Amino acid sequence: MKNKRTGVVGVIAAAALAVSVLAVPSAFAAKKSIIIWADDTRGPALVKIVKDMEKAVPGYTVDVKAFASYDALGAAWDKATAATGPDIILRDGALAISGAKSGKIQSLVVPSSTRSQFAPAAWGAMTVKGRLFGIPTDVDTTGMIYNTAMFPTAPKTIGDIYDYYIKNKATLTNGICSFNGTWGAQPVLTALGGGAWGYKNGQADFSNVVFNSATFKSNVKKYLIGADGKTNGFFSYDGCDTAFKAGKTPVALVGAWNMAGVSATSVKFAWGSLPSTTAGKFGNQWAGYSAAYLTSYATAHGVKSGANQLLFKFFASEAGQLALNEAQKDQRPLAHISAAAKTKDATAAGVGAAAANSVKQLAALDDNTGGANWYSVSDDALKDIFAGQDVDTTLDKGAAVLAKNFANFAKS
Repeated sequence: MKNKRTGVVGVIAAAALAVSVLAVPSAFAAKKSIIIWADDTRGPALVKIVKDMEKAVPGYTVDVKAFASYDALGAAWDKATAATGPDIILRDGALAISGAKSGKIQSLVVPSSTRSQFAPAAWGAMTVKGRLFGIPTDVDTTGMIYNTAMFPTAPKTIGDIYDYYIKNKATLTNGICSFNGTWGAQPVLTALGGGAWGYKNGQADFSNVVFNSATFKSNVKKYLIGADGKTNGFFSYDGCDTAFKAGKTPVALVGAWNMAGVSATSVKFAWGSLPSTTAGKFGNQWAGYSAAYLTSYATAHGVKSGANQLLFKFFASEAGQLALNEAQKDQRPLAHISAAAKTKDATAAGVGAAAANSVKQLAALDDNTGGANWYSVSDDALKDIFAGQDVDTTLDKGAAVLAKNFANFAKS
């Protein structure tokens, strides 16, 4: 009786052990794979740091597909399906809008601790109808460089730059130079109280065109126009880069792509942000952000949780952004504030720090439903004013065109 009972118990125990082995994942169980798509720059860099990413998501493997070009990535994404698509994709800020509309990109719940690590403009670029659709990775924007022989420390106000220019006008070509036309001129316009549109609660307010604000009109007359009613040379945005490189302009507004030419000269410079008329406040340059996005396919693949963790534990972290940045041949200005300050590349660090004062570039800039787009309007207005046209009349005319553009864009 005893022997029979022992035998039954032994069989039951053995069966239970067998079931438990099947129910509990072992160290040899196959790991689920998180698939990442990226272009020909970010892709190869991600391949180098796969092990770093996998440390952030134990239990998963990470597979990176690097496409031959930015366009090739876009073409593949357009054709992607649940069977072929990635779980995470690195792409520009436009994907937040198109992905939210198509449903191919999932919204994210971003805690305040993560939000505080990025400039407001970075989250603004990822926001569609109040929801966030990506983790900002790097930024396409400009910063200010200043000749340290003229300003040992960063100028505190735009008035400081103006006063220096007027005092030394005989030996200078300009006071401020934008290397990148009216796109790069935005910090000057906003520092003087102008720009495109106003802001309300941190969001673009298309009903408030500030191109002809009373403050901007007054400051244009004060800082940009001479006694003859024409440009006084203080600000230039057309072919003025040679003057800065020759040591004839104290301040320049530049992007990372401009710096090879500047670094090749003997001019000693430092980075900063263009100050406003008030100390402690700054002009706002346009910025376009790239990001890491969680796709809807991650849910279909059963890896949404892991992919979401990878976004926050790696792509949204200082260490993760630095690892990606350093793995790339061209170090890009980072969206993560503290990571940007720690990049080994001085240009990436300088532009990245300046990005804290940037504002999101929006499609309304390229809208011409009012008669011309933002760049044409601002360029024509500045040319006319510098040539001697009436400031108030010129800015009012441009603002009327922009008001129509922005109203039509807001409707869409």
